[in-house]
Amino acid sequence: MKTNIFTIHHKRNMVLAVGLLTASQLTMAATTPWVGTANYQAAIPEATGDEGAVVGPFDTYDFGAGIAIIKPSGAIATGTKFSGSFQTYVVSHQRNSAGINTPQLDNSGGTNFVGTGNGFELTLVANFSGEYTNVSSTGWNFKIDNGGTAKLYFDSKSPDYKFANDTGFNDGVAILSGSISGGDGTILLPGVIGIGGEQVTLDFSGIFGSYNSNVYEPDTIGGGSALFSIQTKALFGQATPTLDEVWAGSKKVNGITAANIGELAELDGKLNLTAVPVPAAAWMFLTGVLGFLGISRRKNTRG
Repeated sequence: MKTNIFTIHHKRNMVLAVGLLTASQLTMAATTPWVGTANYQAAIPEATGDEGAVVGPFDTYDFGAGIAIIKPSGAIATGTKFSGSFQTYVVSHQRNSAGINTPQLDNSGGTNFVGTGNGFELTLVANFSGEYTNVSSTGWNFKIDNGGTAKLYFDSKSPDYKFANDTGFNDGVAILSGSISGGDGTILLPGVIGIGGEQVTLDFSGIFGSYNSNVYEPDTIGGGSALFSIQTKALFGQATPTLDEVWAGSKKVNGITAANIGELAELDGKLNLTAVPVPAAAWMFLTGVLGFLGISRRKNTRG
């Protein structure tokens, strides 16, 4: 009998240890960045040769200079709402801030870029809304609302994004789609220097989130955190070449026309991918299992 009791307790202790280990692993998964590979060849079945590549392991998408257009609902003041759109392209993949060489990735963007027709491109298109939380003569603070969208497109047929023409950013296959869950930022001296930064969080695992599991391995992408530097179109005309290209071209970003210079801004930054957070149901299940094991053990000890 004693041997049987020891055996039963031994097995329960093993189960308890496994349960604790699982809880520990889940806790780590909730805070650990996603690290994996992307097989872009699998995004489009007919892609061949330099139209795709297997990249990784990586944890970050590094973007080139992109353009945002902001449409305030009225005069810019504390409490004014705004909506907007943003377009950019991927320059490289990174792991621990180190770039990964991917010759097939077309990142030859620049002023009057017309596309090389070779390799593949990755472009990001986002739509968002928010509110100016503090407006003064020295700067603007703002927040990004929950509910915007962001999509990463893979295009191997004809890499062709053009800032001046407002074309080629969303004509590929969406391989990563998510919702914007919030963010905030600051622009210092908008009418003079016009520099600042913003942070945006993304959810790729919610109701409106998805990704191509044939492309990404492991298929555990849950979200991401994007950090951007900002430069606005200064009133006296100084700006970066990409901003000037948009302003001299169609004056549009994702089909939205700029009504004045102050509505355009250049954003340059990175998207750090994160793993799927621990579902509440998983914690409830583990708590129930561990509680059941504790009750059963006390009953057998008394017996």
